[in-house]
Amino acid sequence: MSTDVLSLGGIAFDSYSTPGKMPFGGKQAMVVHKLPGGKRVTDTLGPDERNIAWEGKFFGPDALATVLAIDGMRAAGQVVPLTFAGQTRQVIIEEFLPDIRRLPNWVEYSISCLVQQNPALGNLSGSPTASIDNLVNDDLGSAASAAGASGTAGIPTSSSFGNDFAGTSGLA
Repeated sequence: MSTDVLSLGGIAFDSYSTPGKMPFGGKQAMVVHKLPGGKRVTDTLGPDERNIAWEGKFFGPDALATVLAIDGMRAAGQVVPLTFAGQTRQVIIEEFLPDIRRLPNWVEYSISCLVQQNPALGNLSGSPTASIDNLVNDDLGSAASAAGASGTAGIPTSSSFGNDFAGTSGLA
């Protein structure tokens, strides 16, 4: 089955090292405000992907080299692609625990990957796409547009706002 391929950071897992199950999914992050009388107000905050964790075995002459390469990715802490069952995630290897059973041919392992991005859901890192100055300037621009013909020459931008108060020593 062509969609049943497991790959992590460019390392393809063979049929022996592929786990019997691959968990994925997650929760909906939310805050529930409980009100008097038993009512609730729920604020949904977006998807909270669960870690993708599995265990398996590497067997063969390259087992130790494969394990060392995966452990190097874990140590680097970089975002790497994880592909399984026709899906792709961008992950950080949070934990990788190999156990050498018979050197160098047999290594058992467990691994846990933090999902940084699920293309089906968008970026999960929470980093803003605009600076605070840009957001404030956009809001000031909207206010200026709303003021319309009444004149907007006196509306400051965020970069000039602090200059309006420079040199003041207090209340007059």
